[in-house]
Amino acid sequence: MNWDDLKVFLAIAREKGLKKAAHRLGIHHTSCARRIKSLETQLGVTLFDRLPSGYVLTEAGQQLYQSTQIIQQEFNHIERDIQGKDLRIEGDLCLTLPNGFATHLLMPDLEEFMRMYPDINLEVNMTYAVKDLASREADVAIRHVAIPADSLTGKRVGRVYRSAYASAEYLAAHDLLNAPESCHWLGWGDADHHLKWAGKNQYPEVPVRANLYSDVLQLSAIQAHMGIASLPCFMADGVAGIQRIPQVAPVAGDWVWVLAHKNMAKNSRVRALIDFLARAFARHEGKMAGQV
Repeated sequence: MNWDDLKVFLAIAREKGLKKAAHRLGIHHTSCARRIKSLETQLGVTLFDRLPSGYVLTEAGQQLYQSTQIIQQEFNHIERDIQGKDLRIEGDLCLTLPNGFATHLLMPDLEEFMRMYPDINLEVNMTYAVKDLASREADVAIRHVAIPADSLTGKRVGRVYRSAYASAEYLAAHDLLNAPESCHWLGWGDADHHLKWAGKNQYPEVPVRANLYSDVLQLSAIQAHMGIASLPCFMADGVAGIQRIPQVAPVAGDWVWVLAHKNMAKNSRVRALIDFLARAFARHEGKMAGQV
């Protein structure tokens, strides 16, 4: 069996469809279809039931899936072990981090890192999704987490403080105390979390309206006078035309860690980036705490 065919098989099993699997692998979906058909012919079994709802593993497919996962884990372990012993300060390096950190805090620092290490090809992946460090979807991750998983190592680099913000124009046109029904918070996900927002308990009668699933989007929204948003202080403090709503002090939120898989922590590129980011976060401590 060809390992490339097995990788296509794994991708289809996980994504439950050709197009999503092809996107994950960076190939055309017709190539996925051709490879999986070739694998089924070679094995003499049907691995998937092709249903309108997607590709569903047959019994034979389930058996192969379990075995192939074990093989992939071994490949990943070998690759991490080899990469972890690489002492060169050069080569590819992938960092994943939430959008706000990239766009409103760390981009000048990342530019400095690239100047310091011109032989490192840095890939920056801005996402709120948790990338799999074990499978090397990323080498280093900046994450909001209380306690990292046992398989990870790194440095706790600070804490994000949040406050509630709106545009000066919005606050001039709305009375939060006497007419709270005329105002609204910009929502983000489960309403049960709204009471945890900085400032929500001071203005409980202000309703929540809309959902914008990104702090970068929410900042743009309040700049457009759409409402009130709970945002990291490092993002909103100092933005022209934006101010904290009355009576809302910064509230401590999640801890921030810079992490890598333990097997990759020996890698010189990974160590260099983790140490560099730890120093950068130390310089930004006041901004993170909302000390304006």
